[in-house]
Amino acid sequence: MPCTLKVTARFGLFLVSVLLYTNPKKRVNMELKNFNLLLILSLLWGASFYFIAKSLLFFSYEQIVFFRVFFAALTLFGFLLLKRVKFDFDWKLWLSFLVMGILNNVIPFLAFTYAQNGITASMASLFNATTPIFVASFAHLLTQDEKLSKLKILGITIGFLGIVFLLNPHEKMVVDVYKLIALIAPISYAFAGIFGKILKGKDPIFSAFGMLTCSSLIMYLFFHTAIHAVNIEQFEHLKHVVFLAIFSTAIAYILYFELLARVGATKLLLVTFLIPISASILGVLFLNEAFTPTMYLGMITIFIALFLIIKDKK
Repeated sequence: MPCTLKVTARFGLFLVSVLLYTNPKKRVNMELKNFNLLLILSLLWGASFYFIAKSLLFFSYEQIVFFRVFFAALTLFGFLLLKRVKFDFDWKLWLSFLVMGILNNVIPFLAFTYAQNGITASMASLFNATTPIFVASFAHLLTQDEKLSKLKILGITIGFLGIVFLLNPHEKMVVDVYKLIALIAPISYAFAGIFGKILKGKDPIFSAFGMLTCSSLIMYLFFHTAIHAVNIEQFEHLKHVVFLAIFSTAIAYILYFELLARVGATKLLLVTFLIPISASILGVLFLNEAFTPTMYLGMITIFIALFLIIKDKK
């Protein structure tokens, strides 16, 4: 592993270790099996940025997102059939799936996939890591039970400084449009996280299937021309899109909800530190990407912000 990657990996794992093992009275207990699942989940989500980069060599961003949500929905449909989960067709529930599909799939998937036409997979994963910063900010404004503490305010402030480092405006304060588009994704994820509370008590895998099904319909409705433009020759290169759908979306959802039930939402936030590490390793080793000094500065700042926000969780 190149030296730069070792620094990235060690710093992220150091902060995770601090969260897990410091302060005995507030120690985060996590069995080795659960921690291994956490590492697998971070690898699957980190790999999504690699799969997107490879898929963009042969498909447009609209085609990639449609096939991603469509194949992921089919995978979860098969999983639900095997588990013999009862399907709920209440229209209000599916309306919620529609909204969640837009916020949690369509907007962020389109934003990241389009943005990777102009930024690296490593950079995209760092923007993804800012999601908890936006969640904490919006939750304070839109909910009554998640108000900001002094520690969270400090974390959010440092986090937004990290975002400025990532945007890295050029001369005359001109910011790369691809970076701004990438920033739309974590903002949309944050709104999805807040709105998603409406689905509390519902089967999470069925909810994921519902979201992805609605996302597939939305993508086809708005981008059917681009989707139909896929030719037979392109299907030879579909494997990375299929991997993106099955492993980094469908299976990742199953792992996510399994871990959520086992360890809880706060401990699961540790995956935020690990995704940029796995994405950067894949990007540098297999996509010949460079990890720039400003990316390091942004990563370190964002990791510190996430550390403060997560440590503040009760």
